Amino acid sequence: MMALAVAAVLVADIIRPDPKLDLIADAAVKAAQKEFPKLQTDQIGVAIGRIERSQDSIAMGGFQQDKALYPASTVKLFYLGYGATLIQSGKLKLTPELERGFTDMIVDSTNDATALVLDAITETTGGPELSESDLKKWMDKRNAVNRWLTKLGFKGINANQKTWNEGPYGRERQGYGPNFENRNSLTPESGIRMMGLIALQKLVPTERNEWMKHLLNRKIPADSPDADFQSKAFTGASLPKGTKLWSKAGYTDTARLDIAWFQLPTGDEWIYAIFTKNQSNEPKLIPFVAETLLKSTHAEFRAEWRTDSLER
Repeated sequence: MMALAVAAVLVADIIRPDPKLDLIADAAVKAAQKEFPKLQTDQIGVAIGRIERSQDSIAMGGFQQDKALYPASTVKLFYLGYGATLIQSGKLKLTPELERGFTDMIVDSTNDATALVLDAITETTGGPELSESDLKKWMDKRNAVNRWLTKLGFKGINANQKTWNEGPYGRERQGYGPNFENRNSLTPESGIRMMGLIALQKLVPTERNEWMKHLLNRKIPADSPDADFQSKAFTGASLPKGTKLWSKAGYTDTARLDIAWFQLPTGDEWIYAIFTKNQSNEPKLIPFVAETLLKSTHAEFRAEWRTDSLER
């Protein structure tokens, strides 16, 4: 429980607004709109964070970084963080089967595994419709992640739903509200904050934090032909050789998003949260934005960008 108390105090303190990063993000979005003429201003939100380990903080800026969007599978990063705190406090037992669920949820972004994890960390299960009173009790349990996030200082987001292949049924559908008003939603800023808590080890002690990092770790295309989809189709596609990457991407027929923490060969560390909607048919958009951001801060790597080699 001590890790939770420390994080609750520090989460507001780890972020330092940097107006220069606002300008960089704004310029990157303008460049993207020129490159992708169909991209509308309300279809993108970007937050960038520069990790400053000597100050134990993150300088952050962005473009519409407080804009809430449907997060697709990036919400799984938040379920991982909450799950880690429960495991660390002894409130959740990490059985081999639950370990498999966490692994598949993050590494392969499996929705069925996410269903198991969310049920486990909120002590809920899916099933037939519930009465109004029972549904209220069920939703109270399902909101466990939201209560935790509120204590940490997160605002304007919602993380209480499973991710789906076809869609919710029964009590799961009831939980969305009549007009799906209770869908998951995240802001790019919240992505920086959550990944930042992991990067700066503010949620749990070293061993459990390393467990999360291991699940989030990805190869990049510049270094390996085995780079997975969450790397080669997102921020990882634009990273130069020798870069270390930890990330969680999200993708549906309407949403395409990425939360990526990376360490460049120079040692500089950044977190990018690039969220888009109605742009899933533009596979080069997120790599382009990431590339543009990096060009603005690290000219020495410009000759190594890989965006032009991305598969269409």
